[in-house]
Formats: sequence, structure tokens, C-alpha cells
Amino acid sequence: MEPQRIDELKVEEVQKPSNRINEDEMNLNENEWEEDCDEADILKDLGLYLAAKTGNLAEFQRILDRVSAADHASFDEILSRCSPAGNAFLHVAAKHGNKDLAIFIAAQKPSLLLYKNSNGETVLHSAAKAGDASMVKALVEIYSQFLLPNNEVDESFNLLREKNERGNTVLHEALLNGWDSVAGYLIKEDPELSYCRNKDGESALYLAAQAGFVDCVSLILRLCTDLKRFDELFKKKSPILAAIKNKDVLEAMVDINPSLIRSRDDEGRNPLHYAALSGHHRISHYLLSLYTGNASRRDKNGQFPIHLAAIEGHVDVVRLLLEYLPDPEELLDRDGRNILHLAANHGRSNVVGFILKNPNLCGLINMKDKCGNTPLHLATMCFHPTIVSALTWNKRADVKLVNDDGMTALDVADYYYKPDNSLSCQLLTLAALRAASTPRSVSGKFASEKKMRIVDLFRDRVSILLIVSTLIATVTFAAGFTIPGCYNNAESDSDSGMVKVLREKAFHVFIFCDIVAMYSSIVVAVFLMWAQVGDFIVMLNALYLALPFFGISLTMMSIAFTAGVFLVVSKLRWLSTVVLAMGVSFLLILIILILPLVFPITSSNRLWRCLSYYPFCLLVLVIKRQITPN
Repeated sequence: MEPQRIDELKVEEVQKPSNRINEDEMNLNENEWEEDCDEADILKDLGLYLAAKTGNLAEFQRILDRVSAADHASFDEILSRCSPAGNAFLHVAAKHGNKDLAIFIAAQKPSLLLYKNSNGETVLHSAAKAGDASMVKALVEIYSQFLLPNNEVDESFNLLREKNERGNTVLHEALLNGWDSVAGYLIKEDPELSYCRNKDGESALYLAAQAGFVDCVSLILRLCTDLKRFDELFKKKSPILAAIKNKDVLEAMVDINPSLIRSRDDEGRNPLHYAALSGHHRISHYLLSLYTGNASRRDKNGQFPIHLAAIEGHVDVVRLLLEYLPDPEELLDRDGRNILHLAANHGRSNVVGFILKNPNLCGLINMKDKCGNTPLHLATMCFHPTIVSALTWNKRADVKLVNDDGMTALDVADYYYKPDNSLSCQLLTLAALRAASTPRSVSGKFASEKKMRIVDLFRDRVSILLIVSTLIATVTFAAGFTIPGCYNNAESDSDSGMVKVLREKAFHVFIFCDIVAMYSSIVVAVFLMWAQVGDFIVMLNALYLALPFFGISLTMMSIAFTAGVFLVVSKLRWLSTVVLAMGVSFLLILIILILPLVFPITSSNRLWRCLSYYPFCLLVLVIKRQITPN
């Protein structure tokens, strides 16, 4: 700022405090602050407040003179008034980018530069948010000219390094609000700002990289000469993580400091870990071109970059990293899991599909982790039906393998089954396993507990099916004696007592389907009675035999209902057509939904599996939102 510019703004009227400003004055006591606000709220002088907000310097000076005369108060007293949010007139002017007015107020009362509002922000924070580099520079110069030379601030106090309630310095605020010119000035003015972190652990370098400010990043890297503190910037919330999203920033960082390519954070992750985690194929390729060794480096969880890519489902990055890794079977994390284990566990069907199609990766399919779990076990534990289906369809997958607890994948599904949690996913997973002839183990660590769980589960299912089958039998039995179409009661008619629509095709369909539905439901009820004799094996077999008949009874009852209604309205062509169309549509939906649930029969018949595959996929699509991994 030029000296004569300050003179124009009545610097000669500045009344410098005679005593040194202590810490209590810089950080107003909470009770005193509230008292000041009650007695001297700037909103009482609404005209003055609006002038500060709009930046009308002449109007502000005119109203200031009038208020001073009316209240018998000095300029210092008036300018020290604050809003309920703790903002003085200087905060208001700076917040709205009114440079001339802010400079005028700061020149009148420089100590206002030290005051903080209720968010712990100085005027410089407000100016940095506004993004006016010249205003920030002018305020810093006023601070340097009028406060520092006169020892009016504590030696430990530094206006540029003061933090607000979020732990942000003025440099943080400039970067967070996207003002690279303000940030550049502040970095040059005080390079030590680059070492400050906010409460979120973000350094200025991190925020500059995140915002894509190449010049600011380069400036910080050149001015940070304290190697120890510089290295600390990359330990928590590493700037590399932010730079991964912007190749220009990353290239600038590596050009200035090539050693950053091998840097590691507190979690032991290098830049390639972050690129793989974020799924940036182009950045991953760039990093590998600089240093391939990062591909075979573990983090503190024992995970390689390819593991993170598999967990997040970034199949392109997985494919790229495999080009630099000779033997994926050797790449295991601390739990002994390979990339297929991790992809299956996290529901990444695209990565699982890629691995299953790659003949060079077939050794991963049946590998066990430290707990003896194969990828199929893990996918089953998390109830990812799409992945379970893909694994069981693969000829190389051994569905008979057991883990260290002696459990097959089907045992795992039964053990982790919870009726109140993602029921659709669980039922589809069970259907996929049974369709693949996945056996149950006869022994194991949790055999008795597992058996009790299964018994309780199927006992509830038996009770529900028995009630429903009884209802179907009752309804269809009643329908047999309330046949649609009135009876022929003419005494002379040899067909007396017969229905008038006896020869109608719709009537034939109704009678046939009603009879099949009733007898099927009776068969279901009998099977379920056998299921309640107490023997576990008998219960399972009875339930599996009852399910197909249950599906038949529901389907036949639906067809009988449609045929009966069609028969009643057949004289009205358009209505009968609508009834028939609706009946057929809902019947198709019913068949598609019920097939995988009532026919999960353990069978090695590939034809049956092929027929049931497409309804299975349709059901997966229906509940896609539910099975999408978080």
C-alpha cells in the first residue's frame, strides 16, 4: 500500500492505544463480548451497517459523523461495535469485498485487525474468503505498519497464522474458496503458513493440490525448506492423494521433488495406492512409468495397490497392474486373501467376472485365506448373489470345499442367514448355491449350532407355508361350488342343475386349474405335516418336495381366477380383453418371481440351471439397489 493512499483515508485520525494490546483484548472474553453486543450492536445503526455492506465509503463517513455526534461517541467506540455474530464493521466490509472501506476502517482503528468473530475469524479471514488480493495485501501492510512496530501485539501472535474454529488460517480459507492469487501472495508473505494444518488435517499443499492450483503447489514446494516438517505433510492426508485427481499438479510435484514418487503416508500407502484406490487409470499408468516398484509395495494392512483397485471395483486398473505383477497368487494381504477374495467380499462383480474369464488367474478361484475361506465363502457371507452365481457357474470352482470351521458355502449361507436383513439377497444366494448342488458338511466346529439355526429357520418357514397352503385349499374348494355362470334350473331341460357355460373353453380352464390348485395345496399341507415329525432330514426333504407343489398351487389358482373373471365378462369384448391381458401379464411376473424361490432344488442338471438362470438374473435386477455394495 502506498503511504499517500492511507493519508487519503484519514490515517491522521488513528488513535493508537497507549498500552500494549494483551491477549484478553485480542480474544474478547465471552461474557464481555455478549455485554458489548447488547450495548453496542451495529444493527442499531442500520444505515451505517448497510453502507459497510455495500461499500459506499462517502455514505459510511457521513453516517459515521452523524452517529458520533448523536451518541456522543468516538469513532473508535462506534467502529468497535459488533453484530450478534461477532462481526465488527471491518469484518462486514471485508466479507463483502469492499476494499476501500475496509482500508479506511482499519486505518481508523488498526486493533480491529486482531478481533475475532464468533467463528474465531479475524478480518483477514473474511478478506481471504472474499478473494481480493489487493485488500488482503493492504490489511497486512496496515498490520505491519501500525501494530508490529509499536509492540502492540504479543510476540507469539501472528495475524497470518491465526486459526478460526475450523483450524483454518487465512491461507486455508483462500484455497478453500478458490482464490489462487490471494493464496500465492500469502505463501510468499509467510512460507511458514504451508506447514499449518486445520482440524481436518489438511495442509495448504493438500488444498492447493485439491484445487488444481499448479503455481501454488510449485511455490510451496520451492519455499518449504524444512525437510522434517515437509515430510510430515505427507504423513496424514497426503497431498499426493489430492494430486491424484489432477495430472498437471502431480507432474509439477514430481518434477520439483522426484522423491515424492516413493513417499508413504501414515498408512504406508504410496502414490500408486491412491491412484488404484481412486480408479484413475491414466494416473496409474503415469506413476508406473516413473517407478514400477510401487506396484509390489504393501501398506500397513498388507495390501498392494491392486488389492485396493479390486476392492473398489476398478477393473481397468486391475488389468493394468497385472501387467507389472508376475504372479498374482503371491499377492496376499495380511488375511491371506488375493484379489478375487477381496472383490468377492466387497461385491465387485465386474472384477470377479474379469478374473474368471482370464485363464492365467484360474489359480485364484479355489485359494483359501488364513481362515480357510475361498472367494465363494466370502461372497456367500456377504450375500452377493450375482457373484455367488458367477463363481458356481465356473467349472473350476469347487463348491465342496470347507473352511477351517468345517463349513461349505451353503453352510455359511445358513449360518449367516437373518430373516430381517436383506432377505431378497439371502434367498437368491441360497438359490444360486442349491442350484449348483452345493453340499452341506456333516461335521464342523459349528455343526450343532448351525443345525439348530437351520431347524429354527425351516420350522418358521414350514408354519408359514402350512397356513398359506391351507388358505389356498379353502379358497379353491369354495370356488368349485361357486362356479361362474348361473346354473340351468329349467325342469324340462335334461341338463337341469348344470351350468350354462359348460361347453365354454374358459370354463374348462377354470375347472382344471381350480382342481389342480386345490389338490396341490392339499399335497403341500400333507408334506408339511411330515416336516413337523421332528426329524431334521425328514423336515428338509419334506419342505423341498412341498415347495414345487406350492408354486403350482399359487400359479393354478391365479389362472383359475383369471379364467373365471373372463368368463363372467365375456359378453363385453373390450372388458374381457383387458381382463385377459392383465391376467397374463401378472401371471408371467408371478412365474418369474416364484420359480427361483420354489424350485431351488439341488440338481446337477445343466439344462435346469440354464432355464433358471434368466429368472435369477431378472430378480437380481429387481433388487439391484439393495445388493449394490456400499
